[in-house]
Parts: sequence; C-alpha cells; structure tokens
Amino acid sequence: MNQESLSKLSTEELLKKHTAAKTMVWLLAIVLTGVLFFFIYVSIQDGLTPLLAVPLALSVIIPLNVKNMNALKKELDSRK
Repeated sequence: MNQESLSKLSTEELLKKHTAAKTMVWLLAIVLTGVLFFFIYVSIQDGLTPLLAVPLALSVIIPLNVKNMNALKKELDSRK
C-alpha cells in the first residue's frame, strides 16, 4: 500500500488492517515452518522430495507482509 491510500483510511480501519496483517504473518510463518519440518521428515523417510521448495518459495511472502505492516504502523504512529 502506498502512503496516499493509507492516509485516506480512518484510524480504526488502519488498526484493523494492521491487526489482520500481523495475524496473517504469524499464521503464515507457523504454517510454513510446520510444512517445512513435515517435508524434511518425509525426505528423511522416503528420500529427497521436490516439495521442500514449496515452503521456501512461499516464505518470500512474509517480508513483503512485514513491510506492509510497518507502513500501517508508521501511519498509525503519525496520527497520534
């Protein structure tokens, strides 16, 4: 989100978006970590599987969401 679109939102909407983004980042991190460990376990049992690439590839989403979350937090802090 760019700064201009964030400034059009109310403080309550920004707070809801920040809370939702924070929740989703944590859930995604937990799920990807679990999937990674599961695929490592499967690889140990049955041999190397290409599915190991899935959680690693999807982990790129986390820093992007953290950047978005920081922008929301910065806008919230500027309003106080």
